[in-house]
Amino acid sequence: MVKAVFVFAVVFISSTTVKAQYYYKDILSNKQLMAEMAQLKEQKIRTVSLKSFEDDGSPSEGFFCERKISKNYSTVETETRSNVTGGSVFTSTFNEKGYLTQTVDSSEIASSTSLYTYDNNNNIVSIISIARSSDDDFKNEIREEHIYVYDNKGLPVKMTRVKNTSDSTLFLFSPDESNNVSIEKNTRTGDTYYYYYDTKNRITDVVRLNKYNQKMLPDYIFEYNNAGLITQMTATEEGGSYYFIWKYSYDNGLRTREKCYSKEKRLMGTIEYEYK
Repeated sequence: MVKAVFVFAVVFISSTTVKAQYYYKDILSNKQLMAEMAQLKEQKIRTVSLKSFEDDGSPSEGFFCERKISKNYSTVETETRSNVTGGSVFTSTFNEKGYLTQTVDSSEIASSTSLYTYDNNNNIVSIISIARSSDDDFKNEIREEHIYVYDNKGLPVKMTRVKNTSDSTLFLFSPDESNNVSIEKNTRTGDTYYYYYDTKNRITDVVRLNKYNQKMLPDYIFEYNNAGLITQMTATEEGGSYYFIWKYSYDNGLRTREKCYSKEKRLMGTIEYEYK
């Protein structure tokens, strides 16, 4: 099945995850999203349709994914359906500067909302996420806030994660000699992530230190083309024992195809993009 490809292809941003890597997920992914939106606006794209194919090239049964962009490029609504995940609608809202201000992800049994605020230098200072789920017998709500503090160079120095208004954890960030964030540390657990960059200051590796065996394990590895677009991403599953490889193709700066391969280099599935 193409489930793994489906999940990565249709979600713009996910702020709820069991892994840390908050600098990557909160800040770097946000910048990447805004760059993609700017490219769509520049080329006057209003609709993006995704098609999914299995490892044998046959269409994924029951798959539907379409992004509709508003006339002023302030809203993107992504509707998805598949036999694996059911249906959902993911809505992203942007301000007049093109910065993400809100995401809403909703399905029949669950919904999540994230609100983004920025300082005068357009740095993210707060992300508030509220996730709700319910069934016939049970309802649950989880609230999480990420509060960022920056130095005079605009680099984050710390982030406080507050769960359900009372449970707080402090994360510290340290820069490298090129003023890129290189270390992210959870002060409660000691969990540490390391960020590595190429000579053009593009993120190449997100690596975590396994505190039990003191080994460095990569969670993400990125490769780029001459235009600075990501051509390959290697992502490790939680636990670090298995990984998938995504290869991306582009035309005129827009992604046209992505292929997912297993650790054994077996093709798992393909996503193709159409723009209107």
